[in-house]
Formats: sequence, C-alpha cells, structure tokens
Amino acid sequence: MRMNERGGADTLLVTLFVFPLLLFLCFAGVPFFVYIMKGSHLNVAANHALKEAEAVGYVSPAVIEATIARLSELGLEPTTRDGVAYPSFEGSTASKVLRDDPDGVVTLAVTYPAPNVTRLLGLLGGAAEEDAGLYRVVLHGKSEAYE
Repeated sequence: MRMNERGGADTLLVTLFVFPLLLFLCFAGVPFFVYIMKGSHLNVAANHALKEAEAVGYVSPAVIEATIARLSELGLEPTTRDGVAYPSFEGSTASKVLRDDPDGVVTLAVTYPAPNVTRLLGLLGGAAEEDAGLYRVVLHGKSEAYE
C-alpha cells in the first residue's frame, strides 16, 4: 500500500515542477511569434508597394501614403524613435525611371522598428539590450513606366 502512495506523491511533485516550466515556455513564445508576424506583415506591404512603384517608375508620395495606410491596417502605425519617423523609405528610388532606361531598376526600401525580444533575456538572468533593432526590407523591381 505504501508503494502506491509514494508513486502518487512523486507524480504530483514532478507535475508541480514541470507545469510552471511548460507554462513559461508557452508564454515566452508569444513575443517571438509577434516579432515574426510583424516582419511578415512588413514584407507583404513592401511587396505590394513595389508593384505600385514598378507601375509608376519610382516610389511616389502616393505609393508611400498607400503603404503607410496598409501598414497601419496591419498594426504597424507610424512612430518616431530617436527623432526618426518610421516607416522610413530612405534609400528608395525617388526619381522616375523609365522602362527603356539601361538601368530600369526601381528600389523600395522600408525601415520600421522591431519589437524588443531581448527583454526576455532579463527574465532568464541574461543582459537585455537597450536597442531593439529595426526591420529593413529592400526590394528591387523592373520599371514598367513609359513616360
């Protein structure tokens, strides 16, 4: 009879130690999922913007406004970090490139602040970084503009 009671106590103790660990791992995965999903949303919006920029031959203000609106709908609202406004389109083609040009490449560069997933290291006893980093998507396409 003692063996059965002992086995039940061991199982209970193992469950009490393992369950909080599993619960922590489940919740620790959420910030990584958010990080990956925001990067995916930014990439999808940038691909749409590139198609629009290819049609007009450059990254026009209309393309930028449409991309900002699309990102806002996906939960990536315009923000400012260290005096820089995001999303930033610095590095994108700003002047019209025609289809017949020898180098008819349109470049779209979108930069947006990334969530700080390194804060989880503080929970595990590690050192968390202050700078969260940036997403940066750079895409190249062929201009389709004739005039």
